[in-house]
Amino acid sequence: MPSRRNLSGGTTRHMPPPMPPSSMGYPMELTKPSDAELCERAVQTIWRSLDEHDLVDEHVRQELAAVLEPLTCLALGDRPQRLINVLKLPNPIDASHLYWLTRRLLTLVPELQAAAIARKL
Repeated sequence: MPSRRNLSGGTTRHMPPPMPPSSMGYPMELTKPSDAELCERAVQTIWRSLDEHDLVDEHVRQELAAVLEPLTCLALGDRPQRLINVLKLPNPIDASHLYWLTRRLLTLVPELQAAAIARKL
């Protein structure tokens, strides 16, 4: 089972979402997150969504889809896009889709953690 700790060793449980760079007064192009930061943010958002059992909420799924969107450019195959497609399904989400989504998110977490570590080196 993947760890619920972020890559810097702190716990990710009940962490507030990261503040968007544009809301801090910095231009987006100067503060574009690295691939490692994108992976870390995705892991934190996945855990938060799963911990709070919020995947049945369409708004939460849309937020998670937005976080996963930049990962489609990384070498993760078509998995991020497949997850995004299911996350964007309208309510009510079918139980089989919810189960598939949960399982795939859990299997993506260790791969994202490994990718973040590799990109930091």
